[in-house]
Amino acid sequence: MLSSLMQRGLGRLPLAATALAASVAFTPAKAEMNWKAAEGQTINLMLISHPFVESLKPLLPEFTAKTGIKVTFEELAEQSGFEKLLADLSSKTGTYDVFMTSPLNNWQYASAGWLEPLDPLIADKEKTASDYDVGDFIPSILSAGRWDLTPLKGIGEGSLWTLPINFESYQLAYRPSMLKKLGLEVPKTYADLLAMADKLKLDGPNGKTHGIITRFDRYWDLPYLTFGTMLESYGAEMLDKDGKLQICSDKSIAATTDFITLIKKASPEGAGAFTWYEAMQGFASGQYVFSLNEANLFAPTYEDPKQSAIAGDVGYAPTPLGPDGKRAAAAWIWSLSMNSASKHKDAAWLFMQWVTSKDTMIKTHLAGNMNPVRQSAWDSPDVVKLMHSWGEKPGQYIEAAKTEAEVATIRFPPHPELTRMLDRWAEAIQKSYFGQGDVKTNLCEAQDDIQRMLDE
Repeated sequence: MLSSLMQRGLGRLPLAATALAASVAFTPAKAEMNWKAAEGQTINLMLISHPFVESLKPLLPEFTAKTGIKVTFEELAEQSGFEKLLADLSSKTGTYDVFMTSPLNNWQYASAGWLEPLDPLIADKEKTASDYDVGDFIPSILSAGRWDLTPLKGIGEGSLWTLPINFESYQLAYRPSMLKKLGLEVPKTYADLLAMADKLKLDGPNGKTHGIITRFDRYWDLPYLTFGTMLESYGAEMLDKDGKLQICSDKSIAATTDFITLIKKASPEGAGAFTWYEAMQGFASGQYVFSLNEANLFAPTYEDPKQSAIAGDVGYAPTPLGPDGKRAAAAWIWSLSMNSASKHKDAAWLFMQWVTSKDTMIKTHLAGNMNPVRQSAWDSPDVVKLMHSWGEKPGQYIEAAKTEAEVATIRFPPHPELTRMLDRWAEAIQKSYFGQGDVKTNLCEAQDDIQRMLDE
C-alpha cells in the first residue's frame, strides 16, 4: 500500500515509532461525547487558499447541523495568510480559533506558546468521539506534528500540535502530446532535462508553450520543497552530520547552477516571481511542457476539465535522478492547529475532529483534497478509483506517488526561525538568477547570515 511507503519515507526522521506509541496511548474512548456541547458558539478560521479549502466549503453546513456551531472564516493566499496569522498569534488576541498550518510553521508557533497541545483533548473521552480512531492516521504523517521544542531535533517527540489534512510530495508532470510533437522522452535525470531544455519551445493550443514551470519566488518553500527536492537529489543538505551548515557546499552550488540554467533556458520571463499558485494554474493552462518538482496534489486540478485546459493530456513521473543516481522528494503536510488564545476551545476541538474524521476526510479527497492522511481513505474504493484514473495510462499517478513516497522526507531540522533562514537562502538563489553576484558568493553570504541566526 502507498500508505505503508509513506510510513517508511517520512520515517527517515524518527517519526514512525513515536507515532505508533501515540496511537497506543490514544485508545479510543468508550463513552460517546456530546456533539452539541458547544451549541450556539461561533468559531473563526484562518484558511489558506488551497484545493482543500474548496473541498471543505460545501461541507461546512453539515458541521453546523451536527453541532450547532457557526463557522466563519477568512481565506487568503499563503504568504498573506501566514503574515496575518503570525500577527494574530503574537498578539494573543485569539481572533482565529483554528488555522491551516504545517509542522514547519508550528516549530515557530509552538516554541512561542501559541498552540494548544492536542494530546489531552484526544485522551478526554468526554471531548473526543469514540470512533475518531487516531490510530487510523498514517503514523509518520501524524507524528510529524509532534515536537518536543528542542531546536534542531525532537521531531516526532513531545506534544502533538496539529492534525494532518493532506500530504503532498513532489513529482514531474508532463504533457504527452507536447513530448510527442517534440520527439522527446520523459527525462529520467536532471542531466536529461538540461540536455533538452533548449528544445522545449513550440506553439501550443493556447499560444506560445514554454518548457518548464515551477515555483521560484523569494520564499522559504524554494529551498525547502521544489528546488529543495533537486538539492537533495544532488546530495546537498542544510546541515551535515556534525551540524555544520552546507549551504555553499560544492553540491549545493552545482544544484543551484543547474536549476538556474533550466529556468533561464526553458521558463518565460517573470519566472522568478512564480508562487505555487502560478505553477499550478500555469501548467493547467496548457502553456508548459513540464511542471518540475511541483506538488502531486495538483493532479485533481490538472485532471478537471472545468479547471484545466489539459485534462486528459497529463502524465506523471517521479522526480529526476541527481548526478549520482539519487532520487529525492520533499514532503509537506497541511494540517490544522488550535490557537492557545482561543476563547472557544471546546467548539474549536469539535471542528478539528469533525474535519479530520474518516468520513469527512474521504469526502474532501473525492472533491480534490490530496493526498490522504488516513489509512481508511487509502482503503476507500472510491478514492482509489479516482486516483487510478489519473495519468497518461491508468494507475500512472499512483505509481509515481509510490516512488516518491519511498524517498519523501521532512529534510530540514526543526527550529523556530527556520522560515527566516530559508527566506535568506531563497534570496541568495534569486540574486544569482537575476545576475546579482555569482552563485558561490551569494550562497556563502547566505550561509554566514544563517549561521548568525542559529547562534542567536
